[in-house]
Amino acid sequence: MEIMKMTIPLLTLVLILVQLPFGPQPQEKPEEEPSPVKGWRLVKYFAVPSTRYSKKDGVIKAESLGTRSSLFKEIEAKQKDYPILTWKWRISNVVRSAIETRKDRFDAAARVMVVFGREKRLKLFRQEPVGLKIEYIWASHLPRGKVFDHPAEKDCKVFVIESGEGKAGQWLSESRNLHKDFKEAFKMDPPGVIEIGIQTDTDQSNEGVTAWYSEPVLTPSPRTGKPPLPTPVERPSPRP
Repeated sequence: MEIMKMTIPLLTLVLILVQLPFGPQPQEKPEEEPSPVKGWRLVKYFAVPSTRYSKKDGVIKAESLGTRSSLFKEIEAKQKDYPILTWKWRISNVVRSAIETRKDRFDAAARVMVVFGREKRLKLFRQEPVGLKIEYIWASHLPRGKVFDHPAEKDCKVFVIESGEGKAGQWLSESRNLHKDFKEAFKMDPPGVIEIGIQTDTDQSNEGVTAWYSEPVLTPSPRTGKPPLPTPVERPSPRP
């Protein structure tokens, strides 16, 4: 009887062990969240609601109300050293309570981001690229032409290329010489562009803003002539 009492638990243990997997098991790759814009990768930030992105007739629309997220796009190898970046953008209004030089108040109605590096690497736990970065912003209060260190990110310089609400509701065309801007920002030659991103964020201010972007384009030299504006032109949302 005592032998039977000992045998039953032993047999149970053996059956359990037989069913357990041994040795290294293949790791399942976490699924990447579907992007709302084809060809772009959505990057979300921990515990922050996401900005709503959509695309229609070649225009990317970003709607933010206390939100933050980004779209990033990998650059083709042949374009990595192209120096000229062009795009068009429009905003409904600026983020009125933003203070761009403060970490806890740095919101912007529109940003175009350029990440430089020799190879693509992503930050741990999220899909944001690692590298030296330039952000071109539509600021609320800072003057055009100001360049400053990002208050929350190392290895990132911010260029103010539009400011204020004077041109809100209008499509503006932008063209930047990335090689020149990179040398000004980091005092060395650029290693090449690996990704381009866009972001509209109001998570610090909880204000509402809508921005529209044409897809940024890299070219080997400045384009001649004035590119047409995206069509159809959508009327901005009423200002809050």
